[in-house]
Amino acid sequence: MAFYHFLAIFPALLVLLAIGAHVPRLGDNLQSALGDLFSQVFPHQVSLLFQQALHELNGRALSGFQFAVVCAGALWAAFNATWAMIYGLNRAYEVQERRTWWELGVTIAGLTLALAVTFCIAFFLVLSAVQLQAPRALEWLVLIASVSFWFALLYRFAPNLRKHEWRCSTPGALCALILWIAAGYAANFYFEHVDNYSRAYGHLNGVAMLLLWLYVSNGAILIGGEMNSEIAKAAGKRVSRPEHVGS
Repeated sequence: MAFYHFLAIFPALLVLLAIGAHVPRLGDNLQSALGDLFSQVFPHQVSLLFQQALHELNGRALSGFQFAVVCAGALWAAFNATWAMIYGLNRAYEVQERRTWWELGVTIAGLTLALAVTFCIAFFLVLSAVQLQAPRALEWLVLIASVSFWFALLYRFAPNLRKHEWRCSTPGALCALILWIAAGYAANFYFEHVDNYSRAYGHLNGVAMLLLWLYVSNGAILIGGEMNSEIAKAAGKRVSRPEHVGS
């Protein structure tokens, strides 16, 4: 999950910058707004990695063919990341994947598109809040609401469960959100005060930190799914599950 998310992030940023450059009054503020958002979410060294990547990507002009290739690479990595999350949540919910290839394909494409749309909406709301000089707490509120919605959407449609209700996804989404925020603060503290990985990884310390952050974040998602599964089993609401994973 972390590997494919890592592969998808930078091509997706390049696509976003290329699109934003053609939107009036957005291109000039897009890079600084993204950098500010990353500095709030990621550890310092990871934020610097994104700042450098944004600076390099923003100066690249893409032809129509190159833009199509970048989009294809970003979609390939994003679809694989979503498939990995579906596989992991099926394990967490103790079910096997029984959907047809086209049902699974629609699910993967839909969840990936929902993630992209959710991120874009959240980002532009944060950008609007910055332009209006709104309090920083409002930006965090938008971010938390967006992440919570995405977690609930993921738990509702990713695992192969029939008649899975929205309210059954709420506890795990809340748990994953709390774990995600706590893990972010813990990672910041560890990298700032314990080990910044510079001795072991040198100039690649930002990459190693980002992979570890993605690993922990995806772990929070799986723990939230496991929590939903255990709550559903305790409540006796798993009678319609397709089939247990065999030993």
